[in-house]
Amino acid sequence: MADNRITKARLKNHWTYGWWKYLIMVVLVVMSVNVGFSVTAYKPSEEHRIEVYLCQGWADAEQFQADFWPALQEAAPDQEELTVMNIDLTSDDIYANMQFSTYVAAQQNDMCLLPRSEVKKLAEDEAWSAFAELTPYIESGALEPGEVSFSGLTFTNEEGGEGIFAIPTDTLYGLTKYGIDPADGALVVMSFSGNEENTVKLLQLIIDACATEKPEGYDEWHAQRKANQSGASQIFK
Repeated sequence: MADNRITKARLKNHWTYGWWKYLIMVVLVVMSVNVGFSVTAYKPSEEHRIEVYLCQGWADAEQFQADFWPALQEAAPDQEELTVMNIDLTSDDIYANMQFSTYVAAQQNDMCLLPRSEVKKLAEDEAWSAFAELTPYIESGALEPGEVSFSGLTFTNEEGGEGIFAIPTDTLYGLTKYGIDPADGALVVMSFSGNEENTVKLLQLIIDACATEKPEGYDEWHAQRKANQSGASQIFK
């Protein structure tokens, strides 16, 4: 008759040579739980969430999100999520440009703060295929950009006329709070946004909050930032 007794010696031998089986089992269980959670976790639908990319240099995306999320909830109570990401398109980082191109191709964002050169590049052929035209919102009063110059930021619309597709940020000095230099930047709503009206509301909130007087020392900071464009990012103080 086989001796199947459990002894200390047998347990020690089992754990010595068979521990990896239990490790694999634990890893598989954890992975299964994570995958299951990711698949079943609640995700707001397109019309209830907004995703913003800050691409005009380095930006404190976390603070930006924390500041504007309460204001957005008040302006649009049906909104469930605001996500803000920083993708620096002003550097020589090839990965950042690849990341931005991938996200845009996947059509997963609603608003961008872009270098003006990037706006012109994306709007070069058919501006409406990249950005939502903002002219109707401005004419209806739903969007009030203030006294700004749209020179270089108007493009031919689908009807063959001239349309406004971007809001210049040059005078939105409040953006410096987040380490963003407003010079030569523009805010755009993406044409593929599934939440365009609420994104325009957020755009207005940003304009209202950031249309401040030029901070003392801004010109020096701007010049220093331009001189160190490819170096370490600096936060305006």
